[in-house]
Amino acid sequence: MDLVTSQIQPLASLESFFQELLEEALAAEQVDLDHASRAYLLHLLAEFAQKEALHAHQPSDDPGTPMLVSLYARARETAPSQRFEAYRHMGDVALMVSGLFAPHVERSRSLVGIDYYVQMGAAAYDQAATLAKRSGFDRLLAELAAKFRRLVEVLMRVAEQTTLPSLSDVGALYTRLMRSPESRALHQRLAAQGLAPVLVGKAWA
Repeated sequence: MDLVTSQIQPLASLESFFQELLEEALAAEQVDLDHASRAYLLHLLAEFAQKEALHAHQPSDDPGTPMLVSLYARARETAPSQRFEAYRHMGDVALMVSGLFAPHVERSRSLVGIDYYVQMGAAAYDQAATLAKRSGFDRLLAELAAKFRRLVEVLMRVAEQTTLPSLSDVGALYTRLMRSPESRALHQRLAAQGLAPVLVGKAWA
């Protein structure tokens, strides 16, 4: 087996594993995505299941979760020819970390929360989309930027179906509903626990 084949097979296997989970999560959250965006998310799930993806563009002696402010500084300061890739990677990291590793983001000692990742990630994808004008890639990234917050919730649902830690207790579900009030799925899950949050304006009470 050559090197290329050995790298492609695990990735294809992981995509097969995540495909049904992703489709179920998108349906549950009623998030409609273009086919290309679905394929991109699926590829990201398979890619970020391998720790090397999270630490791409990061010094080898720094094993921690990449800081978005550092990725942003790198994107702004890098050569114009590399700026698109830097912003795209920043959006990827923000989406995967906030969606799949929410307990890590929301831990008590963390200086930032999910909202910070949503804002930074959506802005990064939006900038990457601007840089990708006329490439055919801009529409995909613009859709990810526009639906970033809802996609975080989609990925949280994917995480719940794996061995990854997830925010699924009643308190966490309520907090998630406050953050994503358009999520009927979260409302239904709380209702199943005997709670009946009421939509007031654009927020549940």
